[in-house]
Amino acid sequence: MSDVATGDGLPDRLHDILLRMAGRVDDDALTSARELVAIAESDRAVELLVGCLVAGGVPVTPAENGQLRALLDQSRSDPALADRLKVRDTWYAPPHRFSYEPDAGAGVGAALAPVVDFLIGVQTVSAVWRVTPAGATPGAVPQRVVLVEIGPDGFAPATAYRIGQALEEAGIRAVVEVLKTGADRSDYHQLAAADAKPINLSGQHAAAPSSGGGRRAKGTASVVPIKPVAHAQAKPVPAAPVVEPVEVVEPVAVEKSAPQPPVLEPSADPSALGLVDYKPIAEDKLSDVERDLLRQLHEELAQREQ
Repeated sequence: MSDVATGDGLPDRLHDILLRMAGRVDDDALTSARELVAIAESDRAVELLVGCLVAGGVPVTPAENGQLRALLDQSRSDPALADRLKVRDTWYAPPHRFSYEPDAGAGVGAALAPVVDFLIGVQTVSAVWRVTPAGATPGAVPQRVVLVEIGPDGFAPATAYRIGQALEEAGIRAVVEVLKTGADRSDYHQLAAADAKPINLSGQHAAAPSSGGGRRAKGTASVVPIKPVAHAQAKPVPAAPVVEPVEVVEPVAVEKSAPQPPVLEPSADPSALGLVDYKPIAEDKLSDVERDLLRQLHEELAQREQ
């Protein structure tokens, strides 16, 4: 069985020591260390935590010092870094103060809607404001603290990372503390839980994925099917006629001949020939010479008609 499945692996022990440092180390440093644990950068996470404790002069108990030394060794870091920690058997730190007002849970449920279905073992989520600073370089106060309780089947580092990312994407600045059911809680978390109020997640669960792979939230309007538009039936387009190739015939040269005279119909006017200025003349008024010339003309015209 793997370390993660038993809950006693290196990531879980790192997550537990980070919970013990809540309120004693800067919120941003703890968030960064939790993200390193979630992405399996355990060596960087424990070195960051030890560095913050040394730089801030935050005292630790002998038991905490032994835990940090063991974590440095297991993550292949230098265990000698634990020698620089300030160890005290007894020391006093003023308790932090918490308050729910103004509405610490505003927007938290909606921000967790995209991830709540994928978080395993989440049992309760609550929110509260911490009105006191934390760490050597404290951030702005009040600081929203989101407390998440998970069952034995949950994985605390991944749950803290996913919820923290969802809140950040929604523009909500908060510190996420994931606590295991039945585990001992520090004074810090007991005070926070006393003033925190639960977030209602019953209406925040996203709908099951549709067949298209998308997600649709509950309460959305139903989709009205669109009536298909009747398309006009297209008329068949007649096929283009097949044009047979036309054989090109070379033009035949025609010999030039003398222009043929126009042929006159019997009823045509002889003057249309343009050869004589024809006028009807009474034959009884012609002389013998004129009759002879007229006869020759008629013969010539008859020959041309033939």
